[in-house]
Amino acid sequence: MHEERVDAVVIGSGAGGSVTAFRLGRAGARTVVLERGRRLPPEAQSHDELAMLANLYKEGGAQLTADLDLLLLQGSVVGGSTVLTNGVCFRMPESVRRRWATQGFALGRGELQTAYERIEAALGVRPMSPVHLNPGTEPAVKGFEALGLDVQRFHKNLRGCLGCGYCNMGCPYGRKQDAARTWIPWAEAAGVDVRARHEVLKLEARRGRIQAVVARDLERDETVRLRAERVVLAGGAIGSPELLLRSRLGGAAAGRRMGMHVGSILVAEMDEPIDAFLGDQMGWWHKGDGFALEQVHNPPMTFALTVPGRSELHHERTGRYRHLTSAGVLVPTPMSARVVLGRLGRLAKVPRADVLYKAEASVVAALRRGFDRLARVYLAGGARRVFVPLHQGSCVEHVDELPAAIARIRRPKDVPGLGTAHPQGGAVAGDEARTSVVDASLQVHGVQGLYVVDASVFPSCVEVNPQLTVMAVADAVSTRWGLPPSEPPMSPAPSPARALEVEREEETVCSS
Repeated sequence: MHEERVDAVVIGSGAGGSVTAFRLGRAGARTVVLERGRRLPPEAQSHDELAMLANLYKEGGAQLTADLDLLLLQGSVVGGSTVLTNGVCFRMPESVRRRWATQGFALGRGELQTAYERIEAALGVRPMSPVHLNPGTEPAVKGFEALGLDVQRFHKNLRGCLGCGYCNMGCPYGRKQDAARTWIPWAEAAGVDVRARHEVLKLEARRGRIQAVVARDLERDETVRLRAERVVLAGGAIGSPELLLRSRLGGAAAGRRMGMHVGSILVAEMDEPIDAFLGDQMGWWHKGDGFALEQVHNPPMTFALTVPGRSELHHERTGRYRHLTSAGVLVPTPMSARVVLGRLGRLAKVPRADVLYKAEASVVAALRRGFDRLARVYLAGGARRVFVPLHQGSCVEHVDELPAAIARIRRPKDVPGLGTAHPQGGAVAGDEARTSVVDASLQVHGVQGLYVVDASVFPSCVEVNPQLTVMAVADAVSTRWGLPPSEPPMSPAPSPARALEVEREEETVCSS
């Protein structure tokens, strides 16, 4: 076993881990970041959906809850899930911040605002440009206006976006300011050592203090032991609780109180070709009663997975891809899910956690409300028909047919493609060790020097896309640790090797 001594080890390179590593590096700490996934720069990314699912997503995008009810979409790549996002950046609602304070995780309003402003400035977060809105935006906006409902454009962390529509497959043009393009290279410039293809096996603690991290170098097939006085878990809302459980740390609350935003996609068909693939996948959003509606128009392969129907019926529907547009319903769940060690994990053959979750009646009811509203929006906006995500009887051509279709949503298994890209909790912050894993500084109760900095510390669902909040919490907590604030440099320009190709595609997109 190879052994080293460093000041800090950060496990995971996504939203929380990358910001924390940057702050540690700029403070002068000898820091190593361990990431299980590969390093895949923009020039190694492409529009090949199957290849990108295999290379960017945990378990190739096929990770499921233990009872197979929900897809769990997470990144497994340097930069983590930020590489897979559409660049959507929300500040969490003030009501959520106040709720967290009552649950033992108080973030000052000014403290959090300062962190948000610093992160937004670094990533260039701004309202997305109208030129990038895909044509599928028009009927939806028309429908919202007809029904007297509010609809808004997203704020995103994009720089010179081309609107190619493949954000969930990475960004081969280097325009998305994900962690792999920003915080990770900024951390490396500060001396941080980022090691891809390193799987952490366990954490070692003794007498109430962290001692070391044991990992496997998957490329060299050797075990490494890193001794450090500070270890930061940032493996996400499944990975971090799993590692605590395998290391027998975190107490009885480890793996408990997990939640997520569950959702699926509704497809609308227009009479004339609309070519909704010409532009950004996600342009608009709407907040409803216990749900959110978000436009999401996937590339052909993953789009086909969201179209209800079988055999010839599915072939006929997907064959009209140019006529189709779509959006999703997202519902924040109670923190009732749980991360446990799966059978393989218990046998220590393959490190893997299971997620146990049974959707509450309130969640199913919110899904019904969301799909009802979304279907009405598209029908009011001129859709010929909509396809509610059901295994059978999904086609609705008139609002009078909608109640019967919506009533068939009775449980998660009734909704094909139901899943989440936003798992949260499982190592929640709070002031009582009996019901939480970390304190207000995100240090694990009873283990000095061991911290968790990712969405697993959220005491309740943040109710909006979480990447910006994870980064802001990491920034705010780094300040609590006494690390001096440090302004990062500008993000790098797109790859020169692809400059001509990028310019030509940008001209095509902007003229369409």
